[in-house]
Amino acid sequence: MRGVGKETEFSRRLRSYAAITALLVVVAALSFLLVPQGNSIGSCERLVFESSRYACISSLALAESNASICGYAGTSSDSCYMQLAEKTNNASVCGSIKNSTTLSLCVFAIATANGNYALCSQAGQPYASRCQAEIAVRLGNATLCSGIGSAAYGAICSSIIGIRKAQLSLNPAYCLNVSSSTNKTLTNYVIANVSAGAGSAYTQNGFISSSLSLVPNVTYTARDYCYISLATRLSNPLLCANVSTGEAATLCADESSAYSANATLNYTQMLNNCAQSGSYAQECTDAVIMAEAVHTRNATACARLTNGLDTSCYSLLASTYKNATYCAYISNSSAKSSCISGS
Repeated sequence: MRGVGKETEFSRRLRSYAAITALLVVVAALSFLLVPQGNSIGSCERLVFESSRYACISSLALAESNASICGYAGTSSDSCYMQLAEKTNNASVCGSIKNSTTLSLCVFAIATANGNYALCSQAGQPYASRCQAEIAVRLGNATLCSGIGSAAYGAICSSIIGIRKAQLSLNPAYCLNVSSSTNKTLTNYVIANVSAGAGSAYTQNGFISSSLSLVPNVTYTARDYCYISLATRLSNPLLCANVSTGEAATLCADESSAYSANATLNYTQMLNNCAQSGSYAQECTDAVIMAEAVHTRNATACARLTNGLDTSCYSLLASTYKNATYCAYISNSSAKSSCISGS
């Protein structure tokens, strides 16, 4: 019986060793399949999972700056070509991209990075027009705006440049180059982008009129905005005669007096005038309070606003004066984060 017991134990251990050995063989085989052996397409193709295989090939293409390798990346080929085009700053690589949108975005990225207006035409619409507009605005060259295929982007281009030049030179003649379209989307887009990347001069020249853009239900055009910003900066209500809509013209006249010597009395008078504005009274009051808050750097004034305008007011203060401490007054966490990132 003891002999039998020893044989059984020996057999059991032998089976265990055999199982362990088999497991090690499997692990070794999997390691060979899962881990690239060397730096080549062949090593990437030994990877079991498709996503890992294509990622490996794309990484190899980028490492070697070799566009031909991207062709082996399957569904990741377009992404590979785009990344390589941006890395090498070579728009010709974009031509290998099959997806039309990705191709357009690739050309857009290279053209705008290099300020290459002519290259924009190789992108499909609306990317080509947007690309041309962005470069023309960056260069401040209104002549280039006329060559943009999209009429909307052409108007946006000339409007942004016109407002910037008007505000920098304090010359209202440039406002004539700004769109008088009543399309709210176009107007809001122009106003949102007029100060982007333009430096602090625009903030100082136009921040009072920026408060107007945050107040709902006041109709005005991009050209109106141009005249309002100059009227405000120059304390010249005569420029408000060029504003096309009555509500905006009235507010322009009120705001243009905000820079005179006795600003406190002016705001009081402006609010009194708003009270006499009938159905426009609330919008007028909100705009004046916001103008006062920003002009006097008084966050307390923002607290008098409701329906989310208080948050807009704090954000405007923060972005105008590049001071994130104003964001602390905002209770909503996401809005506060946006305020901080924009200040």
